[in-house]
Amino acid sequence: MFRHLFGPVPSRRLGVSLGVDLVKAKSCNLDCVFCECGKTDALSEKRERFKDPAEIKEELREVLGGMTPDYVTFSGAGEPTLSLDLGEIIRWVKGHYPVKVAVITNGLLFSDPEVRKELAAADLVLTKINSVHRDTFDKICRGKPLDLEAFMENMRNFCANFPGKIHLETFIIEGLNDGTREILDLTAYVKTLRIEKWQLNTLARAGAEDWVTPASRQTMERLLKEIIGTGYPADRVEIIGEVREIEGKIEMNEELLKNMREKREYRKEEIEKIFK
Repeated sequence: MFRHLFGPVPSRRLGVSLGVDLVKAKSCNLDCVFCECGKTDALSEKRERFKDPAEIKEELREVLGGMTPDYVTFSGAGEPTLSLDLGEIIRWVKGHYPVKVAVITNGLLFSDPEVRKELAAADLVLTKINSVHRDTFDKICRGKPLDLEAFMENMRNFCANFPGKIHLETFIIEGLNDGTREILDLTAYVKTLRIEKWQLNTLARAGAEDWVTPASRQTMERLLKEIIGTGYPADRVEIIGEVREIEGKIEMNEELLKNMREKREYRKEEIEKIFK
């Protein structure tokens, strides 16, 4: 029985991604309006052990013994850096299997030296910032009052010192963070970060709030053009596209697929792109 793994997920950013969920639903320190895992009813403020690491390792042995995904990805039903077992499980995976490890995080705990140490074992960290304007940030990423300047500085320091690759995501919501001043100020900040790729994203599945809808392709392309127009390298910024179809499709495990669908919605055509 699989309780902690899901997928492999047909990921628009990571290809074939085996998900590892270290937290319980929905343990997060933010309540983002676009979150595909739904609303955060009660914010989680401290790191803790949510699950038995031995159970997680046993599930990983079973799945990774028969397949090698593009990434083993720590994400799931909340914020993975809230788990005290994050570093141990990352190091265990890297020590036993020839597979890359990714962590998807909102970056709020980049201020914690222990979190930074644990993340250093990963190959790729995917983090995000949706606005550098206080009011806009709060409307999109709801939570307890946040020192935005400190958050931005902590992200800058993390990016400067992380030994692996970093991808930065900005989630676009029309009418909130798609204005020219918004994107130009954000671009000025992103230019100070050491990242491999800046990815513009928008809603692909149902979000936490019904009023959040996908930004139009025209809007996304306009923002991309404005970013590149500031001198930002065109090969380091992109609009996240559709899930790609893979060769040698994976044998479907109904339990892992069920776990995946419990996290968020997936279209039939997305599933068919990676599973037999």
